[in-house]
Amino acid sequence: MLLGGKFWIVAWFFLAALVYSSAGFGGGSTYTALLVLNDVDHRVLPMLSLACNLLVVSGACLRFATQRQIPWSRSIPLVVGSIPLAWVGGSIPLDREVFVPLLSGTLIVAGVLLLIGRSKERSDETSSRENQPEKVSLANQTGSSRMNSWWRSGVIWQASLGAGLGLLAGLVGIGGGIFLSPVLHLTRWSHARDIAATSSLFILVNSVAGLVGQTSKHAWSLSEIATEFQTHAPWWPWLFVSVLIGGQIGNRAASSWLSQLTLRRITAVIVLAAGIRLGWM
Repeated sequence: MLLGGKFWIVAWFFLAALVYSSAGFGGGSTYTALLVLNDVDHRVLPMLSLACNLLVVSGACLRFATQRQIPWSRSIPLVVGSIPLAWVGGSIPLDREVFVPLLSGTLIVAGVLLLIGRSKERSDETSSRENQPEKVSLANQTGSSRMNSWWRSGVIWQASLGAGLGLLAGLVGIGGGIFLSPVLHLTRWSHARDIAATSSLFILVNSVAGLVGQTSKHAWSLSEIATEFQTHAPWWPWLFVSVLIGGQIGNRAASSWLSQLTLRRITAVIVLAAGIRLGWM
């Protein structure tokens, strides 16, 4: 069988890249789950996942940027806050017995938060329509609106959020967009396409920072990394090819075909599915 019986891994990586990239993600959580199931060494596993993330989200970021869908002024604080902490998280040694439950639990919580956020949004919209005839103090309404706007777009809040999620992403060896997206949806940071584009950028920079942290943790050179990949996952070049192709297809779907509601549903489903999958291992 192709790749010494590992054809199924390549196929699953392709599907993961296709689905995750359509929602603006890189797929790192699913790559991690598949590699853990295949007993890949925990020292190599995060680097493989992060490298695949880079291949997927680099195309997504380029497409979002050329179509001017990245809200740069609001994304920069998130990104700047996350980069150093993602490096710190990646450089911290973490045993397999710790990072698998940590990743599983965090993804499940993120998926639940996303679903709660969607329900809350529908509830608020319904309540707003029902109470439309009632007069509300203009001063109070304006003050509340300004406070909510400041809270959603405040530089300090976004930098702190980016730092916390960057650290968590670095610890578990993924890009972190799958943590960021539910929070942004829950706080109504922006509409779905802005969040998808911002998540892609967040994943890209955190994957780079996390990968640097992971390599510095082991003090491996590029040739040593390639040797470790070949030793513990000899089919790794096929993984890179599969996610590159799947990611390009998914990126086009996210930018051109999918509605905002579809993006939200995909986000919720894949976050929960990845967390539950890891929890069953």
